[in-house]
Amino acid sequence: MDLGFRTKLEVAHLWRKLSGRRRRAQRAAKREFAAALARLGPADLAIDLGANAGEFTVPMAQTGAEVHAFEPDPHALTRLRMVVAGYENVILHDAAAGARAGVFRLFRAKTFERDPDRRSKSSSLLAEKRNVSTDDSIEVQVVDFVQFLRDLDREVALIKIDIEGAEVELLEALLDTPEAARIGQVFVETHERALPHLAQRTAALKARATQIARPRINWDWH
Repeated sequence: MDLGFRTKLEVAHLWRKLSGRRRRAQRAAKREFAAALARLGPADLAIDLGANAGEFTVPMAQTGAEVHAFEPDPHALTRLRMVVAGYENVILHDAAAGARAGVFRLFRAKTFERDPDRRSKSSSLLAEKRNVSTDDSIEVQVVDFVQFLRDLDREVALIKIDIEGAEVELLEALLDTPEAARIGQVFVETHERALPHLAQRTAALKARATQIARPRINWDWH
C-alpha cells in the first residue's frame, strides 16, 4: 500500500476518534440498524454474514423475517446453534461467505485459546490480519455469496457483514452483478486498520457505493 495513503488513513482515523465523529457515526449507524430491523417482517429476508454467537442473528430472527446466518468457526457455531434453537425462521450455514467457493483456511486470533467466546469474533480467512495466528488455523467451507444470492432469487431486505477483511473481495464481486440491486440495506464493518493492504480498495468501494441507488451501504454501524 502507498505509504502516503496509509499515513493519511491513520491521521483521518485518529481525527475521527479524537473529534468524536467516529463515536457519533457509530451511534447513528446503530440507530439506523435498529430502524432497519423495525421494518422487517415475516415476508422479508435478512442475512447475517459472520454471525458468530448470534448477537445480531437473534434480533433479526425476532422480527419474523427469514434469516440466513453464516458462521464458519466451529466454536462460535456451537453457541449460535444454541441461541437460535427456538427460531424456525433461522437457517444456519456452517460456512463462511466469500467471493469464491471452496475450502479455505480460517485463521484464529493469537489469543483464541485464552478466551474463545470473545476471540472467535476475530477469526479471518486472511492470514495477513494483524491479530491472527498462522499457526492456529482450520479448514472451512466458503460459499460463493453472489451465487448464493442468485440461487435464492429473492429480494433481500437487510444484510449484516462482519467477516474480518473478506468483506472487500465479497463486495467488489457483488457490486459487479445485478444481484446487488436486489438488496435493500447493507451494514458492514471494515477492517482496513488490521489489514492495511486493503485500505485503498476499501476506500474505492466506499466511493463506488455513493454512485449506486441500491444497496444502501452503512460503513459505520459497528
